[in-house]
Amino acid sequence: MVLPPELIAHAARLGAVRLRDLVAAGRDRADALLISHGGIEFDCSKQRLDRAGIAALVAHLEGAGFGARRDALLTGAIVNESEHRPALHMAYRHGATLEGAGVTGLVDRTQAQTRAFAQQVRSGQFKPAGKAVSRVINIGIGGSDLGPRLVADALADHAEAGPELRFVASLDPSELSRAVAGADPETLLFIIASKSFSTQETLMTAQAARDWMAGQVGLEQAGRHFAAASAARDKAIAFGINPDHIFDFPDWVGGRYSVWSAVGLSLEIGLGPEAFTALRDGAQSMDRHFATAPLAQNLPVMKALVDFWNRAVLGYPSRCVAAYSARLGLLPGYLQQLEMESLGKSVTAGGQPSAMPGGALVWGGCGTEVQHSFFQWLHQGSDPTPVDFIGIARHFASSDPRERVLAANMAAQGAALLDGRQVPPGDDVALAAQKSMPGGRVSSTLLLDDLTPATLGALLALHEHKVFVESVLYGINPFDQWGVELGKVLTKGILDGQLSGYDASTRAMLARTGFVPE
Repeated sequence: MVLPPELIAHAARLGAVRLRDLVAAGRDRADALLISHGGIEFDCSKQRLDRAGIAALVAHLEGAGFGARRDALLTGAIVNESEHRPALHMAYRHGATLEGAGVTGLVDRTQAQTRAFAQQVRSGQFKPAGKAVSRVINIGIGGSDLGPRLVADALADHAEAGPELRFVASLDPSELSRAVAGADPETLLFIIASKSFSTQETLMTAQAARDWMAGQVGLEQAGRHFAAASAARDKAIAFGINPDHIFDFPDWVGGRYSVWSAVGLSLEIGLGPEAFTALRDGAQSMDRHFATAPLAQNLPVMKALVDFWNRAVLGYPSRCVAAYSARLGLLPGYLQQLEMESLGKSVTAGGQPSAMPGGALVWGGCGTEVQHSFFQWLHQGSDPTPVDFIGIARHFASSDPRERVLAANMAAQGAALLDGRQVPPGDDVALAAQKSMPGGRVSSTLLLDDLTPATLGALLALHEHKVFVESVLYGINPFDQWGVELGKVLTKGILDGQLSGYDASTRAMLARTGFVPE
């Protein structure tokens, strides 16, 4: 797939207009670049786009076969061609019309089971060693960690009283040590989130946790302190987990989309089933909007078109995500995996070299802290970079002056990127040049009415769908990740000592460190 001449022409036309003038072009343009749904407002009026440019992007998306591709996703057809699987994560929020009672039956059964178990743990009825659970430790990596960790942190203020939540992803022993520090071992519950129950990092950490528990409560009792979300039931049972505490995590749910599934068990326990249900409900609302809204008023579609425009048409290689809420501080890391694992590809779904670059590099942090680090680069660096500002609308009218100042900072940074500053030369030309900023740098704003389970669910689903839309524009499969698999294969070769095929630099490093194969 190549860029049509129409998009290139619109880029040249809009590039000749000063961004400040484009923003002031009138109400018609502003209305076209402001979209709301599910308690989220998307304002992309500071982008180098207008109504005609949007119409050209929509036409390009339709020409890429988006309608049929979206229908395939929503009806449970095969959309992950390389692994011959559907992508049915929406089933866990009933956001798709699925074919086959087996799928919906599995979803309903699993949700009933996790909800019942969460209530048993929260009520104190589940007592693995005669004591109620006071701390839940989720062991997973990738989507089995990033999603639950983000939601737990973002919704901590909405959590009903219940067990404390902690997370372990790294093989570094210190992370597990920190997770169990200060706890009564008899009140711990570990949840192993692993589809295959063979992911090296997760399984090694789980084995270390089991060995530690055996040293605390005895080998026979240790397994009672574990539950699992997995498709490999037999392996989980062999690990020592009670079959009643193993919850289905089917292979048609990708890891980066798995927080809605049994992988969210730690959240059902720690936040409470009601908050977790509201999270799913918010996502379901965005699913319906994505499925039915006209493309030019469709929030995920418009977000995808803006990001595609900046990456593929204007040539910006990265996008910064600045979250102006401490509770959303983990969002940039979550989006890195969701977007870069899905769109970081240079080969089309048909196996041909792509004529376009694939998705952008995603990076960022939490405002206002990042204003004192990399925002200098954003304002005066030589590589203009689009910025997504993500904030809370309630903060602007808050009675707490700190929240108002936080919100004002977010608004000011977008204005500063747009306008820049030209300092008159005066007597010190060099100093004036150093104080000047070019401006004309694009940004978008995503404003949540408030940070609630429902708006967070809608925000996550928005980005899931916008990634899918971008994949159609790039002609790639967003649901596989063969680059991740290569690293796993090479790691096994090193551990096995089969080094003859490795490069000289890698072999020399291993020799210098005294590495001993298993």
